[in-house]
Amino acid sequence: MRRFTDTKGRTWDIELNVRQMKRVRDILGVDLVNIISTGKDGAVATDTLDRVANDPILLVDILWVLCEGQAKSAGVTDEDFGSSLAGESIAEATRAFLDELVDFFPGARRLFLRKAVDLARRFETENLDALEKALSSPEFEERMKTSLRPQPGSPESAESTPVPSP
Repeated sequence: MRRFTDTKGRTWDIELNVRQMKRVRDILGVDLVNIISTGKDGAVATDTLDRVANDPILLVDILWVLCEGQAKSAGVTDEDFGSSLAGESIAEATRAFLDELVDFFPGARRLFLRKAVDLARRFETENLDALEKALSSPEFEERMKTSLRPQPGSPESAESTPVPSP
């Protein structure tokens, strides 16, 4: 079982088992059991995993299905639940969900899924590092200044230029 905390400080438990996987499939049409599939040619497809990991709306819908019993016991509606997930709480919930998903599977599928999740996290970290480097470069700052500066003839430049009175 994994946990995450929403923006209102409430802690939620994620537990994946066959019953919960079936509920997600029946309610949302998302087949978590086959989150990674292999085609006839042996190629591995991670479309569903990518979708779940990169679509916060879908993730929150899945989390709602998994946490619905807890939420109803606490008097939390699906709207309130969704409203309390943003920023770091979504990142934490994503990590918790993916780790719980990995642990659901036995043997080779667990190893394969763990590798896929770890690789995705590594690439995300590398991309974030590259983005931070680009955003802190003097060239980026200069481009931002240039793009935010009013251009001659634009409404912003007209407001700052006094118009002679007749």
